[in-house]
Amino acid sequence: MQAPLPPPQSPSSPYQPPATGMAKGNMYSFQKWLMIGMILIVISATFSQFPLSSSEPNITDYDVGTESGQNDYFEALDSYEGQVALFAAVSSVLQTGAVALLGYAFFRESHEDENQHVAVRITMVLAGVILITGQVGRGFSLF
Repeated sequence: MQAPLPPPQSPSSPYQPPATGMAKGNMYSFQKWLMIGMILIVISATFSQFPLSSSEPNITDYDVGTESGQNDYFEALDSYEGQVALFAAVSSVLQTGAVALLGYAFFRESHEDENQHVAVRITMVLAGVILITGQVGRGFSLF
């Protein structure tokens, strides 16, 4: 007697990852998301330091006695303030993304890892809630 043939495999969909890739170790690891979030925080801290305060236009470098000198100084000052605003915005976006990734990592780890004590899982959920509500509350105003 011959062994039955295995059922034919259905073709994999290009929209679904392979079943071997769905294992927890390949798609998600707490350490990976934590490290990505921390790297983004460091990058956002670096962006928040630019441009340097020493690059602010100094009024003594311009002849403010003339109208063209005043205009040049105000244009340089406006350009510097625009750079400060740009780098602050980039830093804020990176920081928000980093904290969201960290909150996601805490939420995901608390739901995925059943081997941890319940107190650790609750602490991770609370840490995720604090991270996310901190970001939401930063931009929230009633007035």
